Amino acid sequence: MTTEESRSDRWLRIAADAASSAGEARETLSRELAEGLSGVVRRARIPLLIVGLLPLIPALLVAIEATVLGGYPGLVFLAVAVAGASPGLALLWRRRRLVRATDPPEELAAELGEAYDIAGAWARAGYALEQVQTAGPGLRGARQAARGLWAGFQLSRDLFERFSELPRVAPFLPPSLQFTGSLCLASVVSAVVTGAIGVAGLALVAVA
Repeated sequence: MTTEESRSDRWLRIAADAASSAGEARETLSRELAEGLSGVVRRARIPLLIVGLLPLIPALLVAIEATVLGGYPGLVFLAVAVAGASPGLALLWRRRRLVRATDPPEELAAELGEAYDIAGAWARAGYALEQVQTAGPGLRGARQAARGLWAGFQLSRDLFERFSELPRVAPFLPPSLQFTGSLCLASVVSAVVTGAIGVAGLALVAVA
């Protein structure tokens, strides 16, 4: 074996070791990021459940009033009950997607590694991890973690479509998280409006 060949082999070995170390670093970072997101989802799980259930109780009351009233008024009250319950049911479904996306964290880590590799954004992954790990409790902490996760990303249509194909990453995409936040607001508003209609319906039931 010549000296030149030995030198070439040595450089190839160094390059392979460097690639292996980089791969291990990415795997560790993806795992820590997934564990951080799992913690955020665990902390937001109960608030999301409460907000999702808020409109269901008055919607149930209105549905009961619909059966008592019958006829055209009953149909109107039934439509109100269905419309009132819809935001809460949609939010509970979104909550279920978030919980399932982080269970187990190892599978989420694998998809996060793929997502960051697609975007070529590993330089931002460390910042994302910091934002996720320092996120506070409840829905506010979940929003902070979400902003940190995608900070610095330019989500082109192509990237968005590729991320959307990753079932565990898709629930954490900005449009999906924004829609979840909108559902939280809609659930609270629906609970107030449906509750007011339910209270008014009690008077109608009393004279029916």
